[in-house]
Amino acid sequence: MKELITKKISMKKRMPKFERQEAHVKSRLSRSGWRKPRGFQSKMRLQRKGYNAIVKVGYRTPRILRGRLANGLIEIAVINSTELKGIQKDQIALIPRTLGNRKRLGILKEAKKLKVRISNFPNVDAKISEIENNMVSRKKRRSESKAKKTEKAKKLAKKEEEKKTKGKKKEKKEEKKTKEKLKAEEKPKESKSKTKKETKK
Repeated sequence: MKELITKKISMKKRMPKFERQEAHVKSRLSRSGWRKPRGFQSKMRLQRKGYNAIVKVGYRTPRILRGRLANGLIEIAVINSTELKGIQKDQIALIPRTLGNRKRLGILKEAKKLKVRISNFPNVDAKISEIENNMVSRKKRRSESKAKKTEKAKKLAKKEEEKKTKGKKKEKKEEKKTKEKLKAEEKPKESKSKTKKETKK
């Protein structure tokens, strides 16, 4: 296996960069992937000297090493902590980047117990401590923001109550004024009616 791995590394070093035809002329072609040249007069298709290399079977790695890392292990994506138990000696665990921190923490702790290696986290202890610290700080920030929101809500409620009380006081004052006006209007009418009655007598 070691000989095959060294062979693969040497092959990778010698492997050319497969570029699309005229990628050096047109920048938009350099952004696209590999395309096989199919032109009738294409010098690249005819594999003339000085032209870019074409993808061939000869560049392929040995079948035994396909899908293996440089250390000869096969990567296997792990989503649950229970999946770690099924990992064999020639395999290595890989935690996907889409996984949340809580699930990742559980997997890392389980891997530490079972002594399983993880390809994207070589230092498991450091990552565990980092995630735990992040979770604590996040909890703190959330509690602070919650407290701020409750304070804001209380202040708004107080302001609304004050507005309501002020509105009620204004209404009461207006009612008093209207009553006083009505009384003031009724008094002279009574006096006029009395004078008329007296004159009739």
